[in-house]
Amino acid sequence: MRAFFSILIAVVAAGAWGIQQPRIEVREVSVVKNAQFTLGDVATFSGADAQMRDRLAGVVLGTSPLPGLERAITTEQIVTRLRQHGIRPEALEIVAPARIVVRRESHLFPAQRAIDAAIQKLRETASLPDDAQAICDAPVRDLSLPAGDVQVSAGEPRSLGAGLYLVPVQVNCPGASPVTLNVRLRVNRWREVLVAQRTIRAGETIECDVVAIQRIAVATDDPDLLSDPAEVAGKIARYRVAAGQPLKRSAVEEPAVIRRGQNVKLLVRLAGAVVETSAVALQDGKASARIRVQVTDTRKTLLATVLDAETVTVDMP
Repeated sequence: MRAFFSILIAVVAAGAWGIQQPRIEVREVSVVKNAQFTLGDVATFSGADAQMRDRLAGVVLGTSPLPGLERAITTEQIVTRLRQHGIRPEALEIVAPARIVVRRESHLFPAQRAIDAAIQKLRETASLPDDAQAICDAPVRDLSLPAGDVQVSAGEPRSLGAGLYLVPVQVNCPGASPVTLNVRLRVNRWREVLVAQRTIRAGETIECDVVAIQRIAVATDDPDLLSDPAEVAGKIARYRVAAGQPLKRSAVEEPAVIRRGQNVKLLVRLAGAVVETSAVALQDGKASARIRVQVTDTRKTLLATVLDAETVTVDMP
């Protein structure tokens, strides 16, 4: 009889040791969708009834990273969260890698959608001509957003002057805070203007064959733009103008009519009288410019006004 009870106890003990604990298997990398993630998002369960599986799956582990980013958690954090939810970790078998990575699901929102919305809003509110060209004048970044229906709405454009507008575009997506993208647009209009046919160097005398009239899109009705080759023929380029670029009035100047070292006629106006003498130009000078000259007889330096290619004048007090 004693032997029978010993065998029975051994069988019962063996049965007790054979009872399977609920098992939690945590994945090394998990992709989550919502602002918070749960144990059910990062693990699978076995050896537990449906009620227990639902309870485990609902354990909130933390805040999800921003869309497109990731964060790491530890087994110790999972154990702590289980205790906070009233579940004894000792009653569970937890299998987890050394490093557990949680990534937030995202999709790329193309900036072009915001730009298109801004252009449409500008056309509606600014009554642009049909041939006006609105282009984005500054880079706009793409956005990483949670998966979901993205709503885009453009606000009222604000004029910055010189054909520039700033249009705020709000991007809304479930599970993320609204994002406002400021889209800067430049409005170009088609005009026939004078364009350099090749690169014009600074200081170069401009001939008619290096410029031509072309119809191009320009930012504004700039009065500085030129439209007649005769307006620049024989003038000097003040700075470099690249091929294909519009030529402006500010880019050219009259050529010098007097050169440094040239002998000139100096007219000295004194007390209503005019005295003529000779001088040497110490600087290049265009018509109406003031240049330094040296009087030939006295070697005195004066500041004189250029009248023409041979004559300068100075008023003496």
